[in-house]
Amino acid sequence: MNSNNLKNYATELGARLCGIGSVDRFSNAPKGFSPLDLFPQTQSVIAFAKQITKGSLYLSTTIPYSVSELIMTHETHRIALELCLYIENHGYLAVIVPSEPYEYWDEENQTGKGLVSLKHIAYNSGLGTWGKNHLLYNPEIGSLIKIGAVLTNAKLEPDPLMEESLCKPGCQKCIDSCSSGALSEMGVNQLKCREFSQGKTLKGETIYTCNMCRKVCPNVSGSRSGKYVSTL
Repeated sequence: MNSNNLKNYATELGARLCGIGSVDRFSNAPKGFSPLDLFPQTQSVIAFAKQITKGSLYLSTTIPYSVSELIMTHETHRIALELCLYIENHGYLAVIVPSEPYEYWDEENQTGKGLVSLKHIAYNSGLGTWGKNHLLYNPEIGSLIKIGAVLTNAKLEPDPLMEESLCKPGCQKCIDSCSSGALSEMGVNQLKCREFSQGKTLKGETIYTCNMCRKVCPNVSGSRSGKYVSTL
């Protein structure tokens, strides 16, 4: 098993992007939220992503967008499980990093933290750079990214980081258009964001009610075209 074989298998499973990072890149992770805190034997992290449909951003209802998010969550967990089995069939250990559920929750501020930050795993695996809306951006698909991740004790060749920002100089459309006031240069206020972006239908089904930070971005679907898979 090597890095290229693993990434090729991820694309066969349905991943749109896949990259690999070294655990050494997480030396500044908050205490309790490093890959080593979840799986002390971690040598490499594997990040992959599915692509969210762009059309669902521009409707009068957010229900198709909400369904896309639900499907993508299921898909990233499925791909992560299959990658774990693939790695373990080659004699190593592997652990899923789920998007949810997670254990840390600050009820007062409505702030949650994943077992390990999927966005930081994806960044440290070379899948993208940070946008001003604090989402991860990839040159091919912009912020239309649903991330999944796996930790392993296999030592794999890491991909280079993407350092250049995709945000246009002076642009802050995402910040200016945030109706909840949750976005700033400093970060995201989860309390304000959750109160505005999550709701329920009259039937009581949970949906997303806002995707403005993705919708208004000039680079929402990337700056290049064609299929992109991070390779050595």
